[in-house]
Amino acid sequence: MSHDRSPHTLLRPGLLDGVTLLAVQAQGEAGLSDAAARLARELGADVAEVTLERAGDAQPDEARAGELIGAALGRLGRLDVLLIDGAASFAAGGGQDALLACLALCWDATRAAAERAFLGGDGGRVLLLAPAPDAGTHAGAALAALENLARTLSIEWARHGVTVVTLAPGATTSAEEVASVAAYLSSPAGSYFSGCLLDMRGAV
Repeated sequence: MSHDRSPHTLLRPGLLDGVTLLAVQAQGEAGLSDAAARLARELGADVAEVTLERAGDAQPDEARAGELIGAALGRLGRLDVLLIDGAASFAAGGGQDALLACLALCWDATRAAAERAFLGGDGGRVLLLAPAPDAGTHAGAALAALENLARTLSIEWARHGVTVVTLAPGATTSAEEVASVAAYLSSPAGSYFSGCLLDMRGAV
């Protein structure tokens, strides 16, 4: 008997009906969030995408991040899931700049969404996409920092109903696989996960 091994076959149509999702990535970088946003739409989610510019030091501009995310939230009406592509931001830089750009993007976007939607409302979910281990010299440090951010915020914001998870793709993890895991975490079943690292790297 033949089986379709595509991870998308595990996700039923309409799984994300009624879910609002905001996907954030760095300027000029097409990354994992593109595939995740596309699949979320196919599964019924209302999706908005935001591209955050990088300032001269390769880090996103904090004030501009707030403006763009605020505008996207105005269109969505509310926010259930925030997906931040730290992997693409990391890939856009080099050396220590890549690390700083990745962390700045993830923190600025998370804080902007939390202040404007999550902390004063019904909570929500934050999904942080970390760089793969072969992405560069400081990829391991970026992953560790995002894992720590997820664990810390999951405790500090638990009373607000906010969950935070970091996804760690491997060197051979496809964008389709990441998108499927992100869709699962955006579904009702995803509410059980917080403060953890979902390791997709295989044997490391």
